[in-house]
Amino acid sequence: MKHLPTEVWFCETKKAEIQPQDLERHLSTCSHCFETYQAWQEVERALLSPPLHAPTPGFANRWQSYALARSRQTQQMFWKWSVGLASVALLVVTSMVTLLILFFDSAVVAEAISNIIRMLSRLPFTWLQLRYALTFWLREIPPYWIATFGLFLYTWTILPLGTWLYALTKFTSRGVKSP
Repeated sequence: MKHLPTEVWFCETKKAEIQPQDLERHLSTCSHCFETYQAWQEVERALLSPPLHAPTPGFANRWQSYALARSRQTQQMFWKWSVGLASVALLVVTSMVTLLILFFDSAVVAEAISNIIRMLSRLPFTWLQLRYALTFWLREIPPYWIATFGLFLYTWTILPLGTWLYALTKFTSRGVKSP
């Protein structure tokens, strides 16, 4: 029998057209192939039936306590933010009412409060309009103009800032000499 590569013998016996009795006969005569075959059999057994590891004692309790603590932390953060935002809103309303009471006869304060309320109520719509305009123009502008604008912005912001930081480090390390 011809000595084929061991992978073909052990893994692809149907494709290699090897008779099982020929394989057994060769394994009884070749100790190297027999050892390789046994190793492949152990690998196959290990892959087909992996050992199950039990979780450490108290795993479920630890996981549940972690999930409960995480849920409590999330709820606490939600209530902190809610109370904070409600406090700010109450402060704004109180200050507006105080201004209205102090300057009751002044139409300017009432108009200012009315303008602030109008502006705050239109803010989400204005944000959506700005976002739409920005995305529209970014789609319409050719990519090389965006890159050119980025380079221009880099030149006029990062470069002077870097020069200023360089000069600052030189002045602090050497000091400024008076004339």
